[in-house]
This record gives sequence, C-alpha cells and structure tokens, in this order.
Amino acid sequence: MEKESLRTLQLCILDIALEFKRICDKHGLDYFLIGGTLLGAVRHHGFIPWDDDMDVGMSRKDYEKFLKVAPKELGSQFFLQTYCTDKAFAHGFAKIRLNGTILLEDYAEHSKQHNGIFLDVFPYDNMPENNFMLKSQYLKFKVLKWAAMGKTDYDFKESKKKYFSFAMSKALFFLSKKQCIDKMIKVCTKYQGRKTENIINWFGAYKYSEYMDAKCARDLILMDFEGYEFKVPAAYQNLLHNMYGDYMKLPPPEKRGNQHAMINVSLGGYVPKCKK
Repeated sequence: MEKESLRTLQLCILDIALEFKRICDKHGLDYFLIGGTLLGAVRHHGFIPWDDDMDVGMSRKDYEKFLKVAPKELGSQFFLQTYCTDKAFAHGFAKIRLNGTILLEDYAEHSKQHNGIFLDVFPYDNMPENNFMLKSQYLKFKVLKWAAMGKTDYDFKESKKKYFSFAMSKALFFLSKKQCIDKMIKVCTKYQGRKTENIINWFGAYKYSEYMDAKCARDLILMDFEGYEFKVPAAYQNLLHNMYGDYMKLPPPEKRGNQHAMINVSLGGYVPKCKK
C-alpha cells in the first residue's frame, strides 16, 4: 500500500477509535491501547508508520458492558461486529467496522461477513499462574478457535491454517460455530472472579506473551496518540516488554508493512474526519 493511502486508512481507523473512546468515556468504561498501537503511542506518538490497524483492550467486565451499550451508542456509520451480530464472523472478540468501506483480508476474500475498515476490541481475562495450566488452557482455546473458523466461509491461504481449521472443525463436528465460540469464551473466562497476578489477551497473535500485571488494567494514564489522548497502562513497559523485548528497537525493513495481508481497501467515498 502506498504511503499516502496507508495514512488515509490510519485516519479512518482513528475515527472509529475516537467513537469507541467517546462511548467508553460516557459510560465510565476503562480501556487501554495494546500491542502495536501502544508501541506506536510510546515510540511514535501515534501509528507506527507502516501499521495498518489499531488495537484496544478492556477488562472482561468492562468489555461485556461495552458490548451491551455500544449498539445503541454507535453512530449510523459504525457496526459492532461480534459472532452474535454477524453470523459469518467467527472470532471471540469484537470489531467496530466502518459502514460503506472495505478492508478485505486474504482469508475473508469470499466471506459474507462485514468486511469494513475496523478497530479491534479485545477482552483481557484472568490468567493462571501455573505454567502447565496456562498451556492446557491455551490448547483448549486454540482447538475451539480454529474449529469455529473452520465452520464458516473463511478461506485461509496458508496451508497450516487451512489444514488446522479444517481438521478441528471436523473433529468437533457435533458443535456449531456458535457453540464452539461459546465454549471458547468459557475457557477464556475460567478464572473470572478469582484474584490472579496477571491478565491475558487470549486472542492476540503472540500466543502466551500478550499478558501483563493485573494492576496495569486498573492503573491507567493518558498518552498522546495522533494528537488525541487515549488511556494506556501506567506501567506500559510491562506489556511491551513481554510482547516485543527491546520494544524501542525498529524491526528490519522486510518485517514492515501489510501486517494483515490486505487484498482490497476501499473508502467507498468516506472522508476521514481526522485530518492530521
């Protein structure tokens, strides 16, 4: 994607993030920037120059509250996408999509799901302290995750993902997609209500590494992101170090760009409100 086009995409995503932030602020819900978005805020005061998405995290409690209030609060330009609101969507987290736009990832080329430009919203759950229990829980989560994706119209290009989604969906032939995701969320929330030292985003791309001290989700500060103030963990170093190690070091050029295997992006006439 050309630099100018990528910047326009980033501004569209920022519009979605500001709508998300507005709703959270109105209803007293906490959220925090995570992953490459948090890294961008720390290192670049905005998007990583070659990044093509934006991720936010919430405690499971605030995440579930957000899912309840968002449908009534979101403007008509936006769509809250979950496996309950979009039958072709097979993930256990939420996306806020921009209506009338397209951001098509390769695996969803033939999917009937809403494929608009999006913001990812991830729940963070209590994490077991025992390493064996952690790996066991993650294995159950992974099987149910890929079974669910194998039961919809996703078409994975990577042979490993294609095979695993097919195999798991056939192994759990007796469960529907919705039942797989319901059970997956039950696995994710196994330690809900218990006091644990760490919390984790099960749906992240970094396997066990997207975890942080539970206090990080409660002790939040404001940080500049593209000229706007967003909440981040006060001890943001904790999450970034777990995910990236030396997070201030830039990756080599060959590892930059098109992180989500996009094959089609269209604004459909949408003009970003953010002009920066």
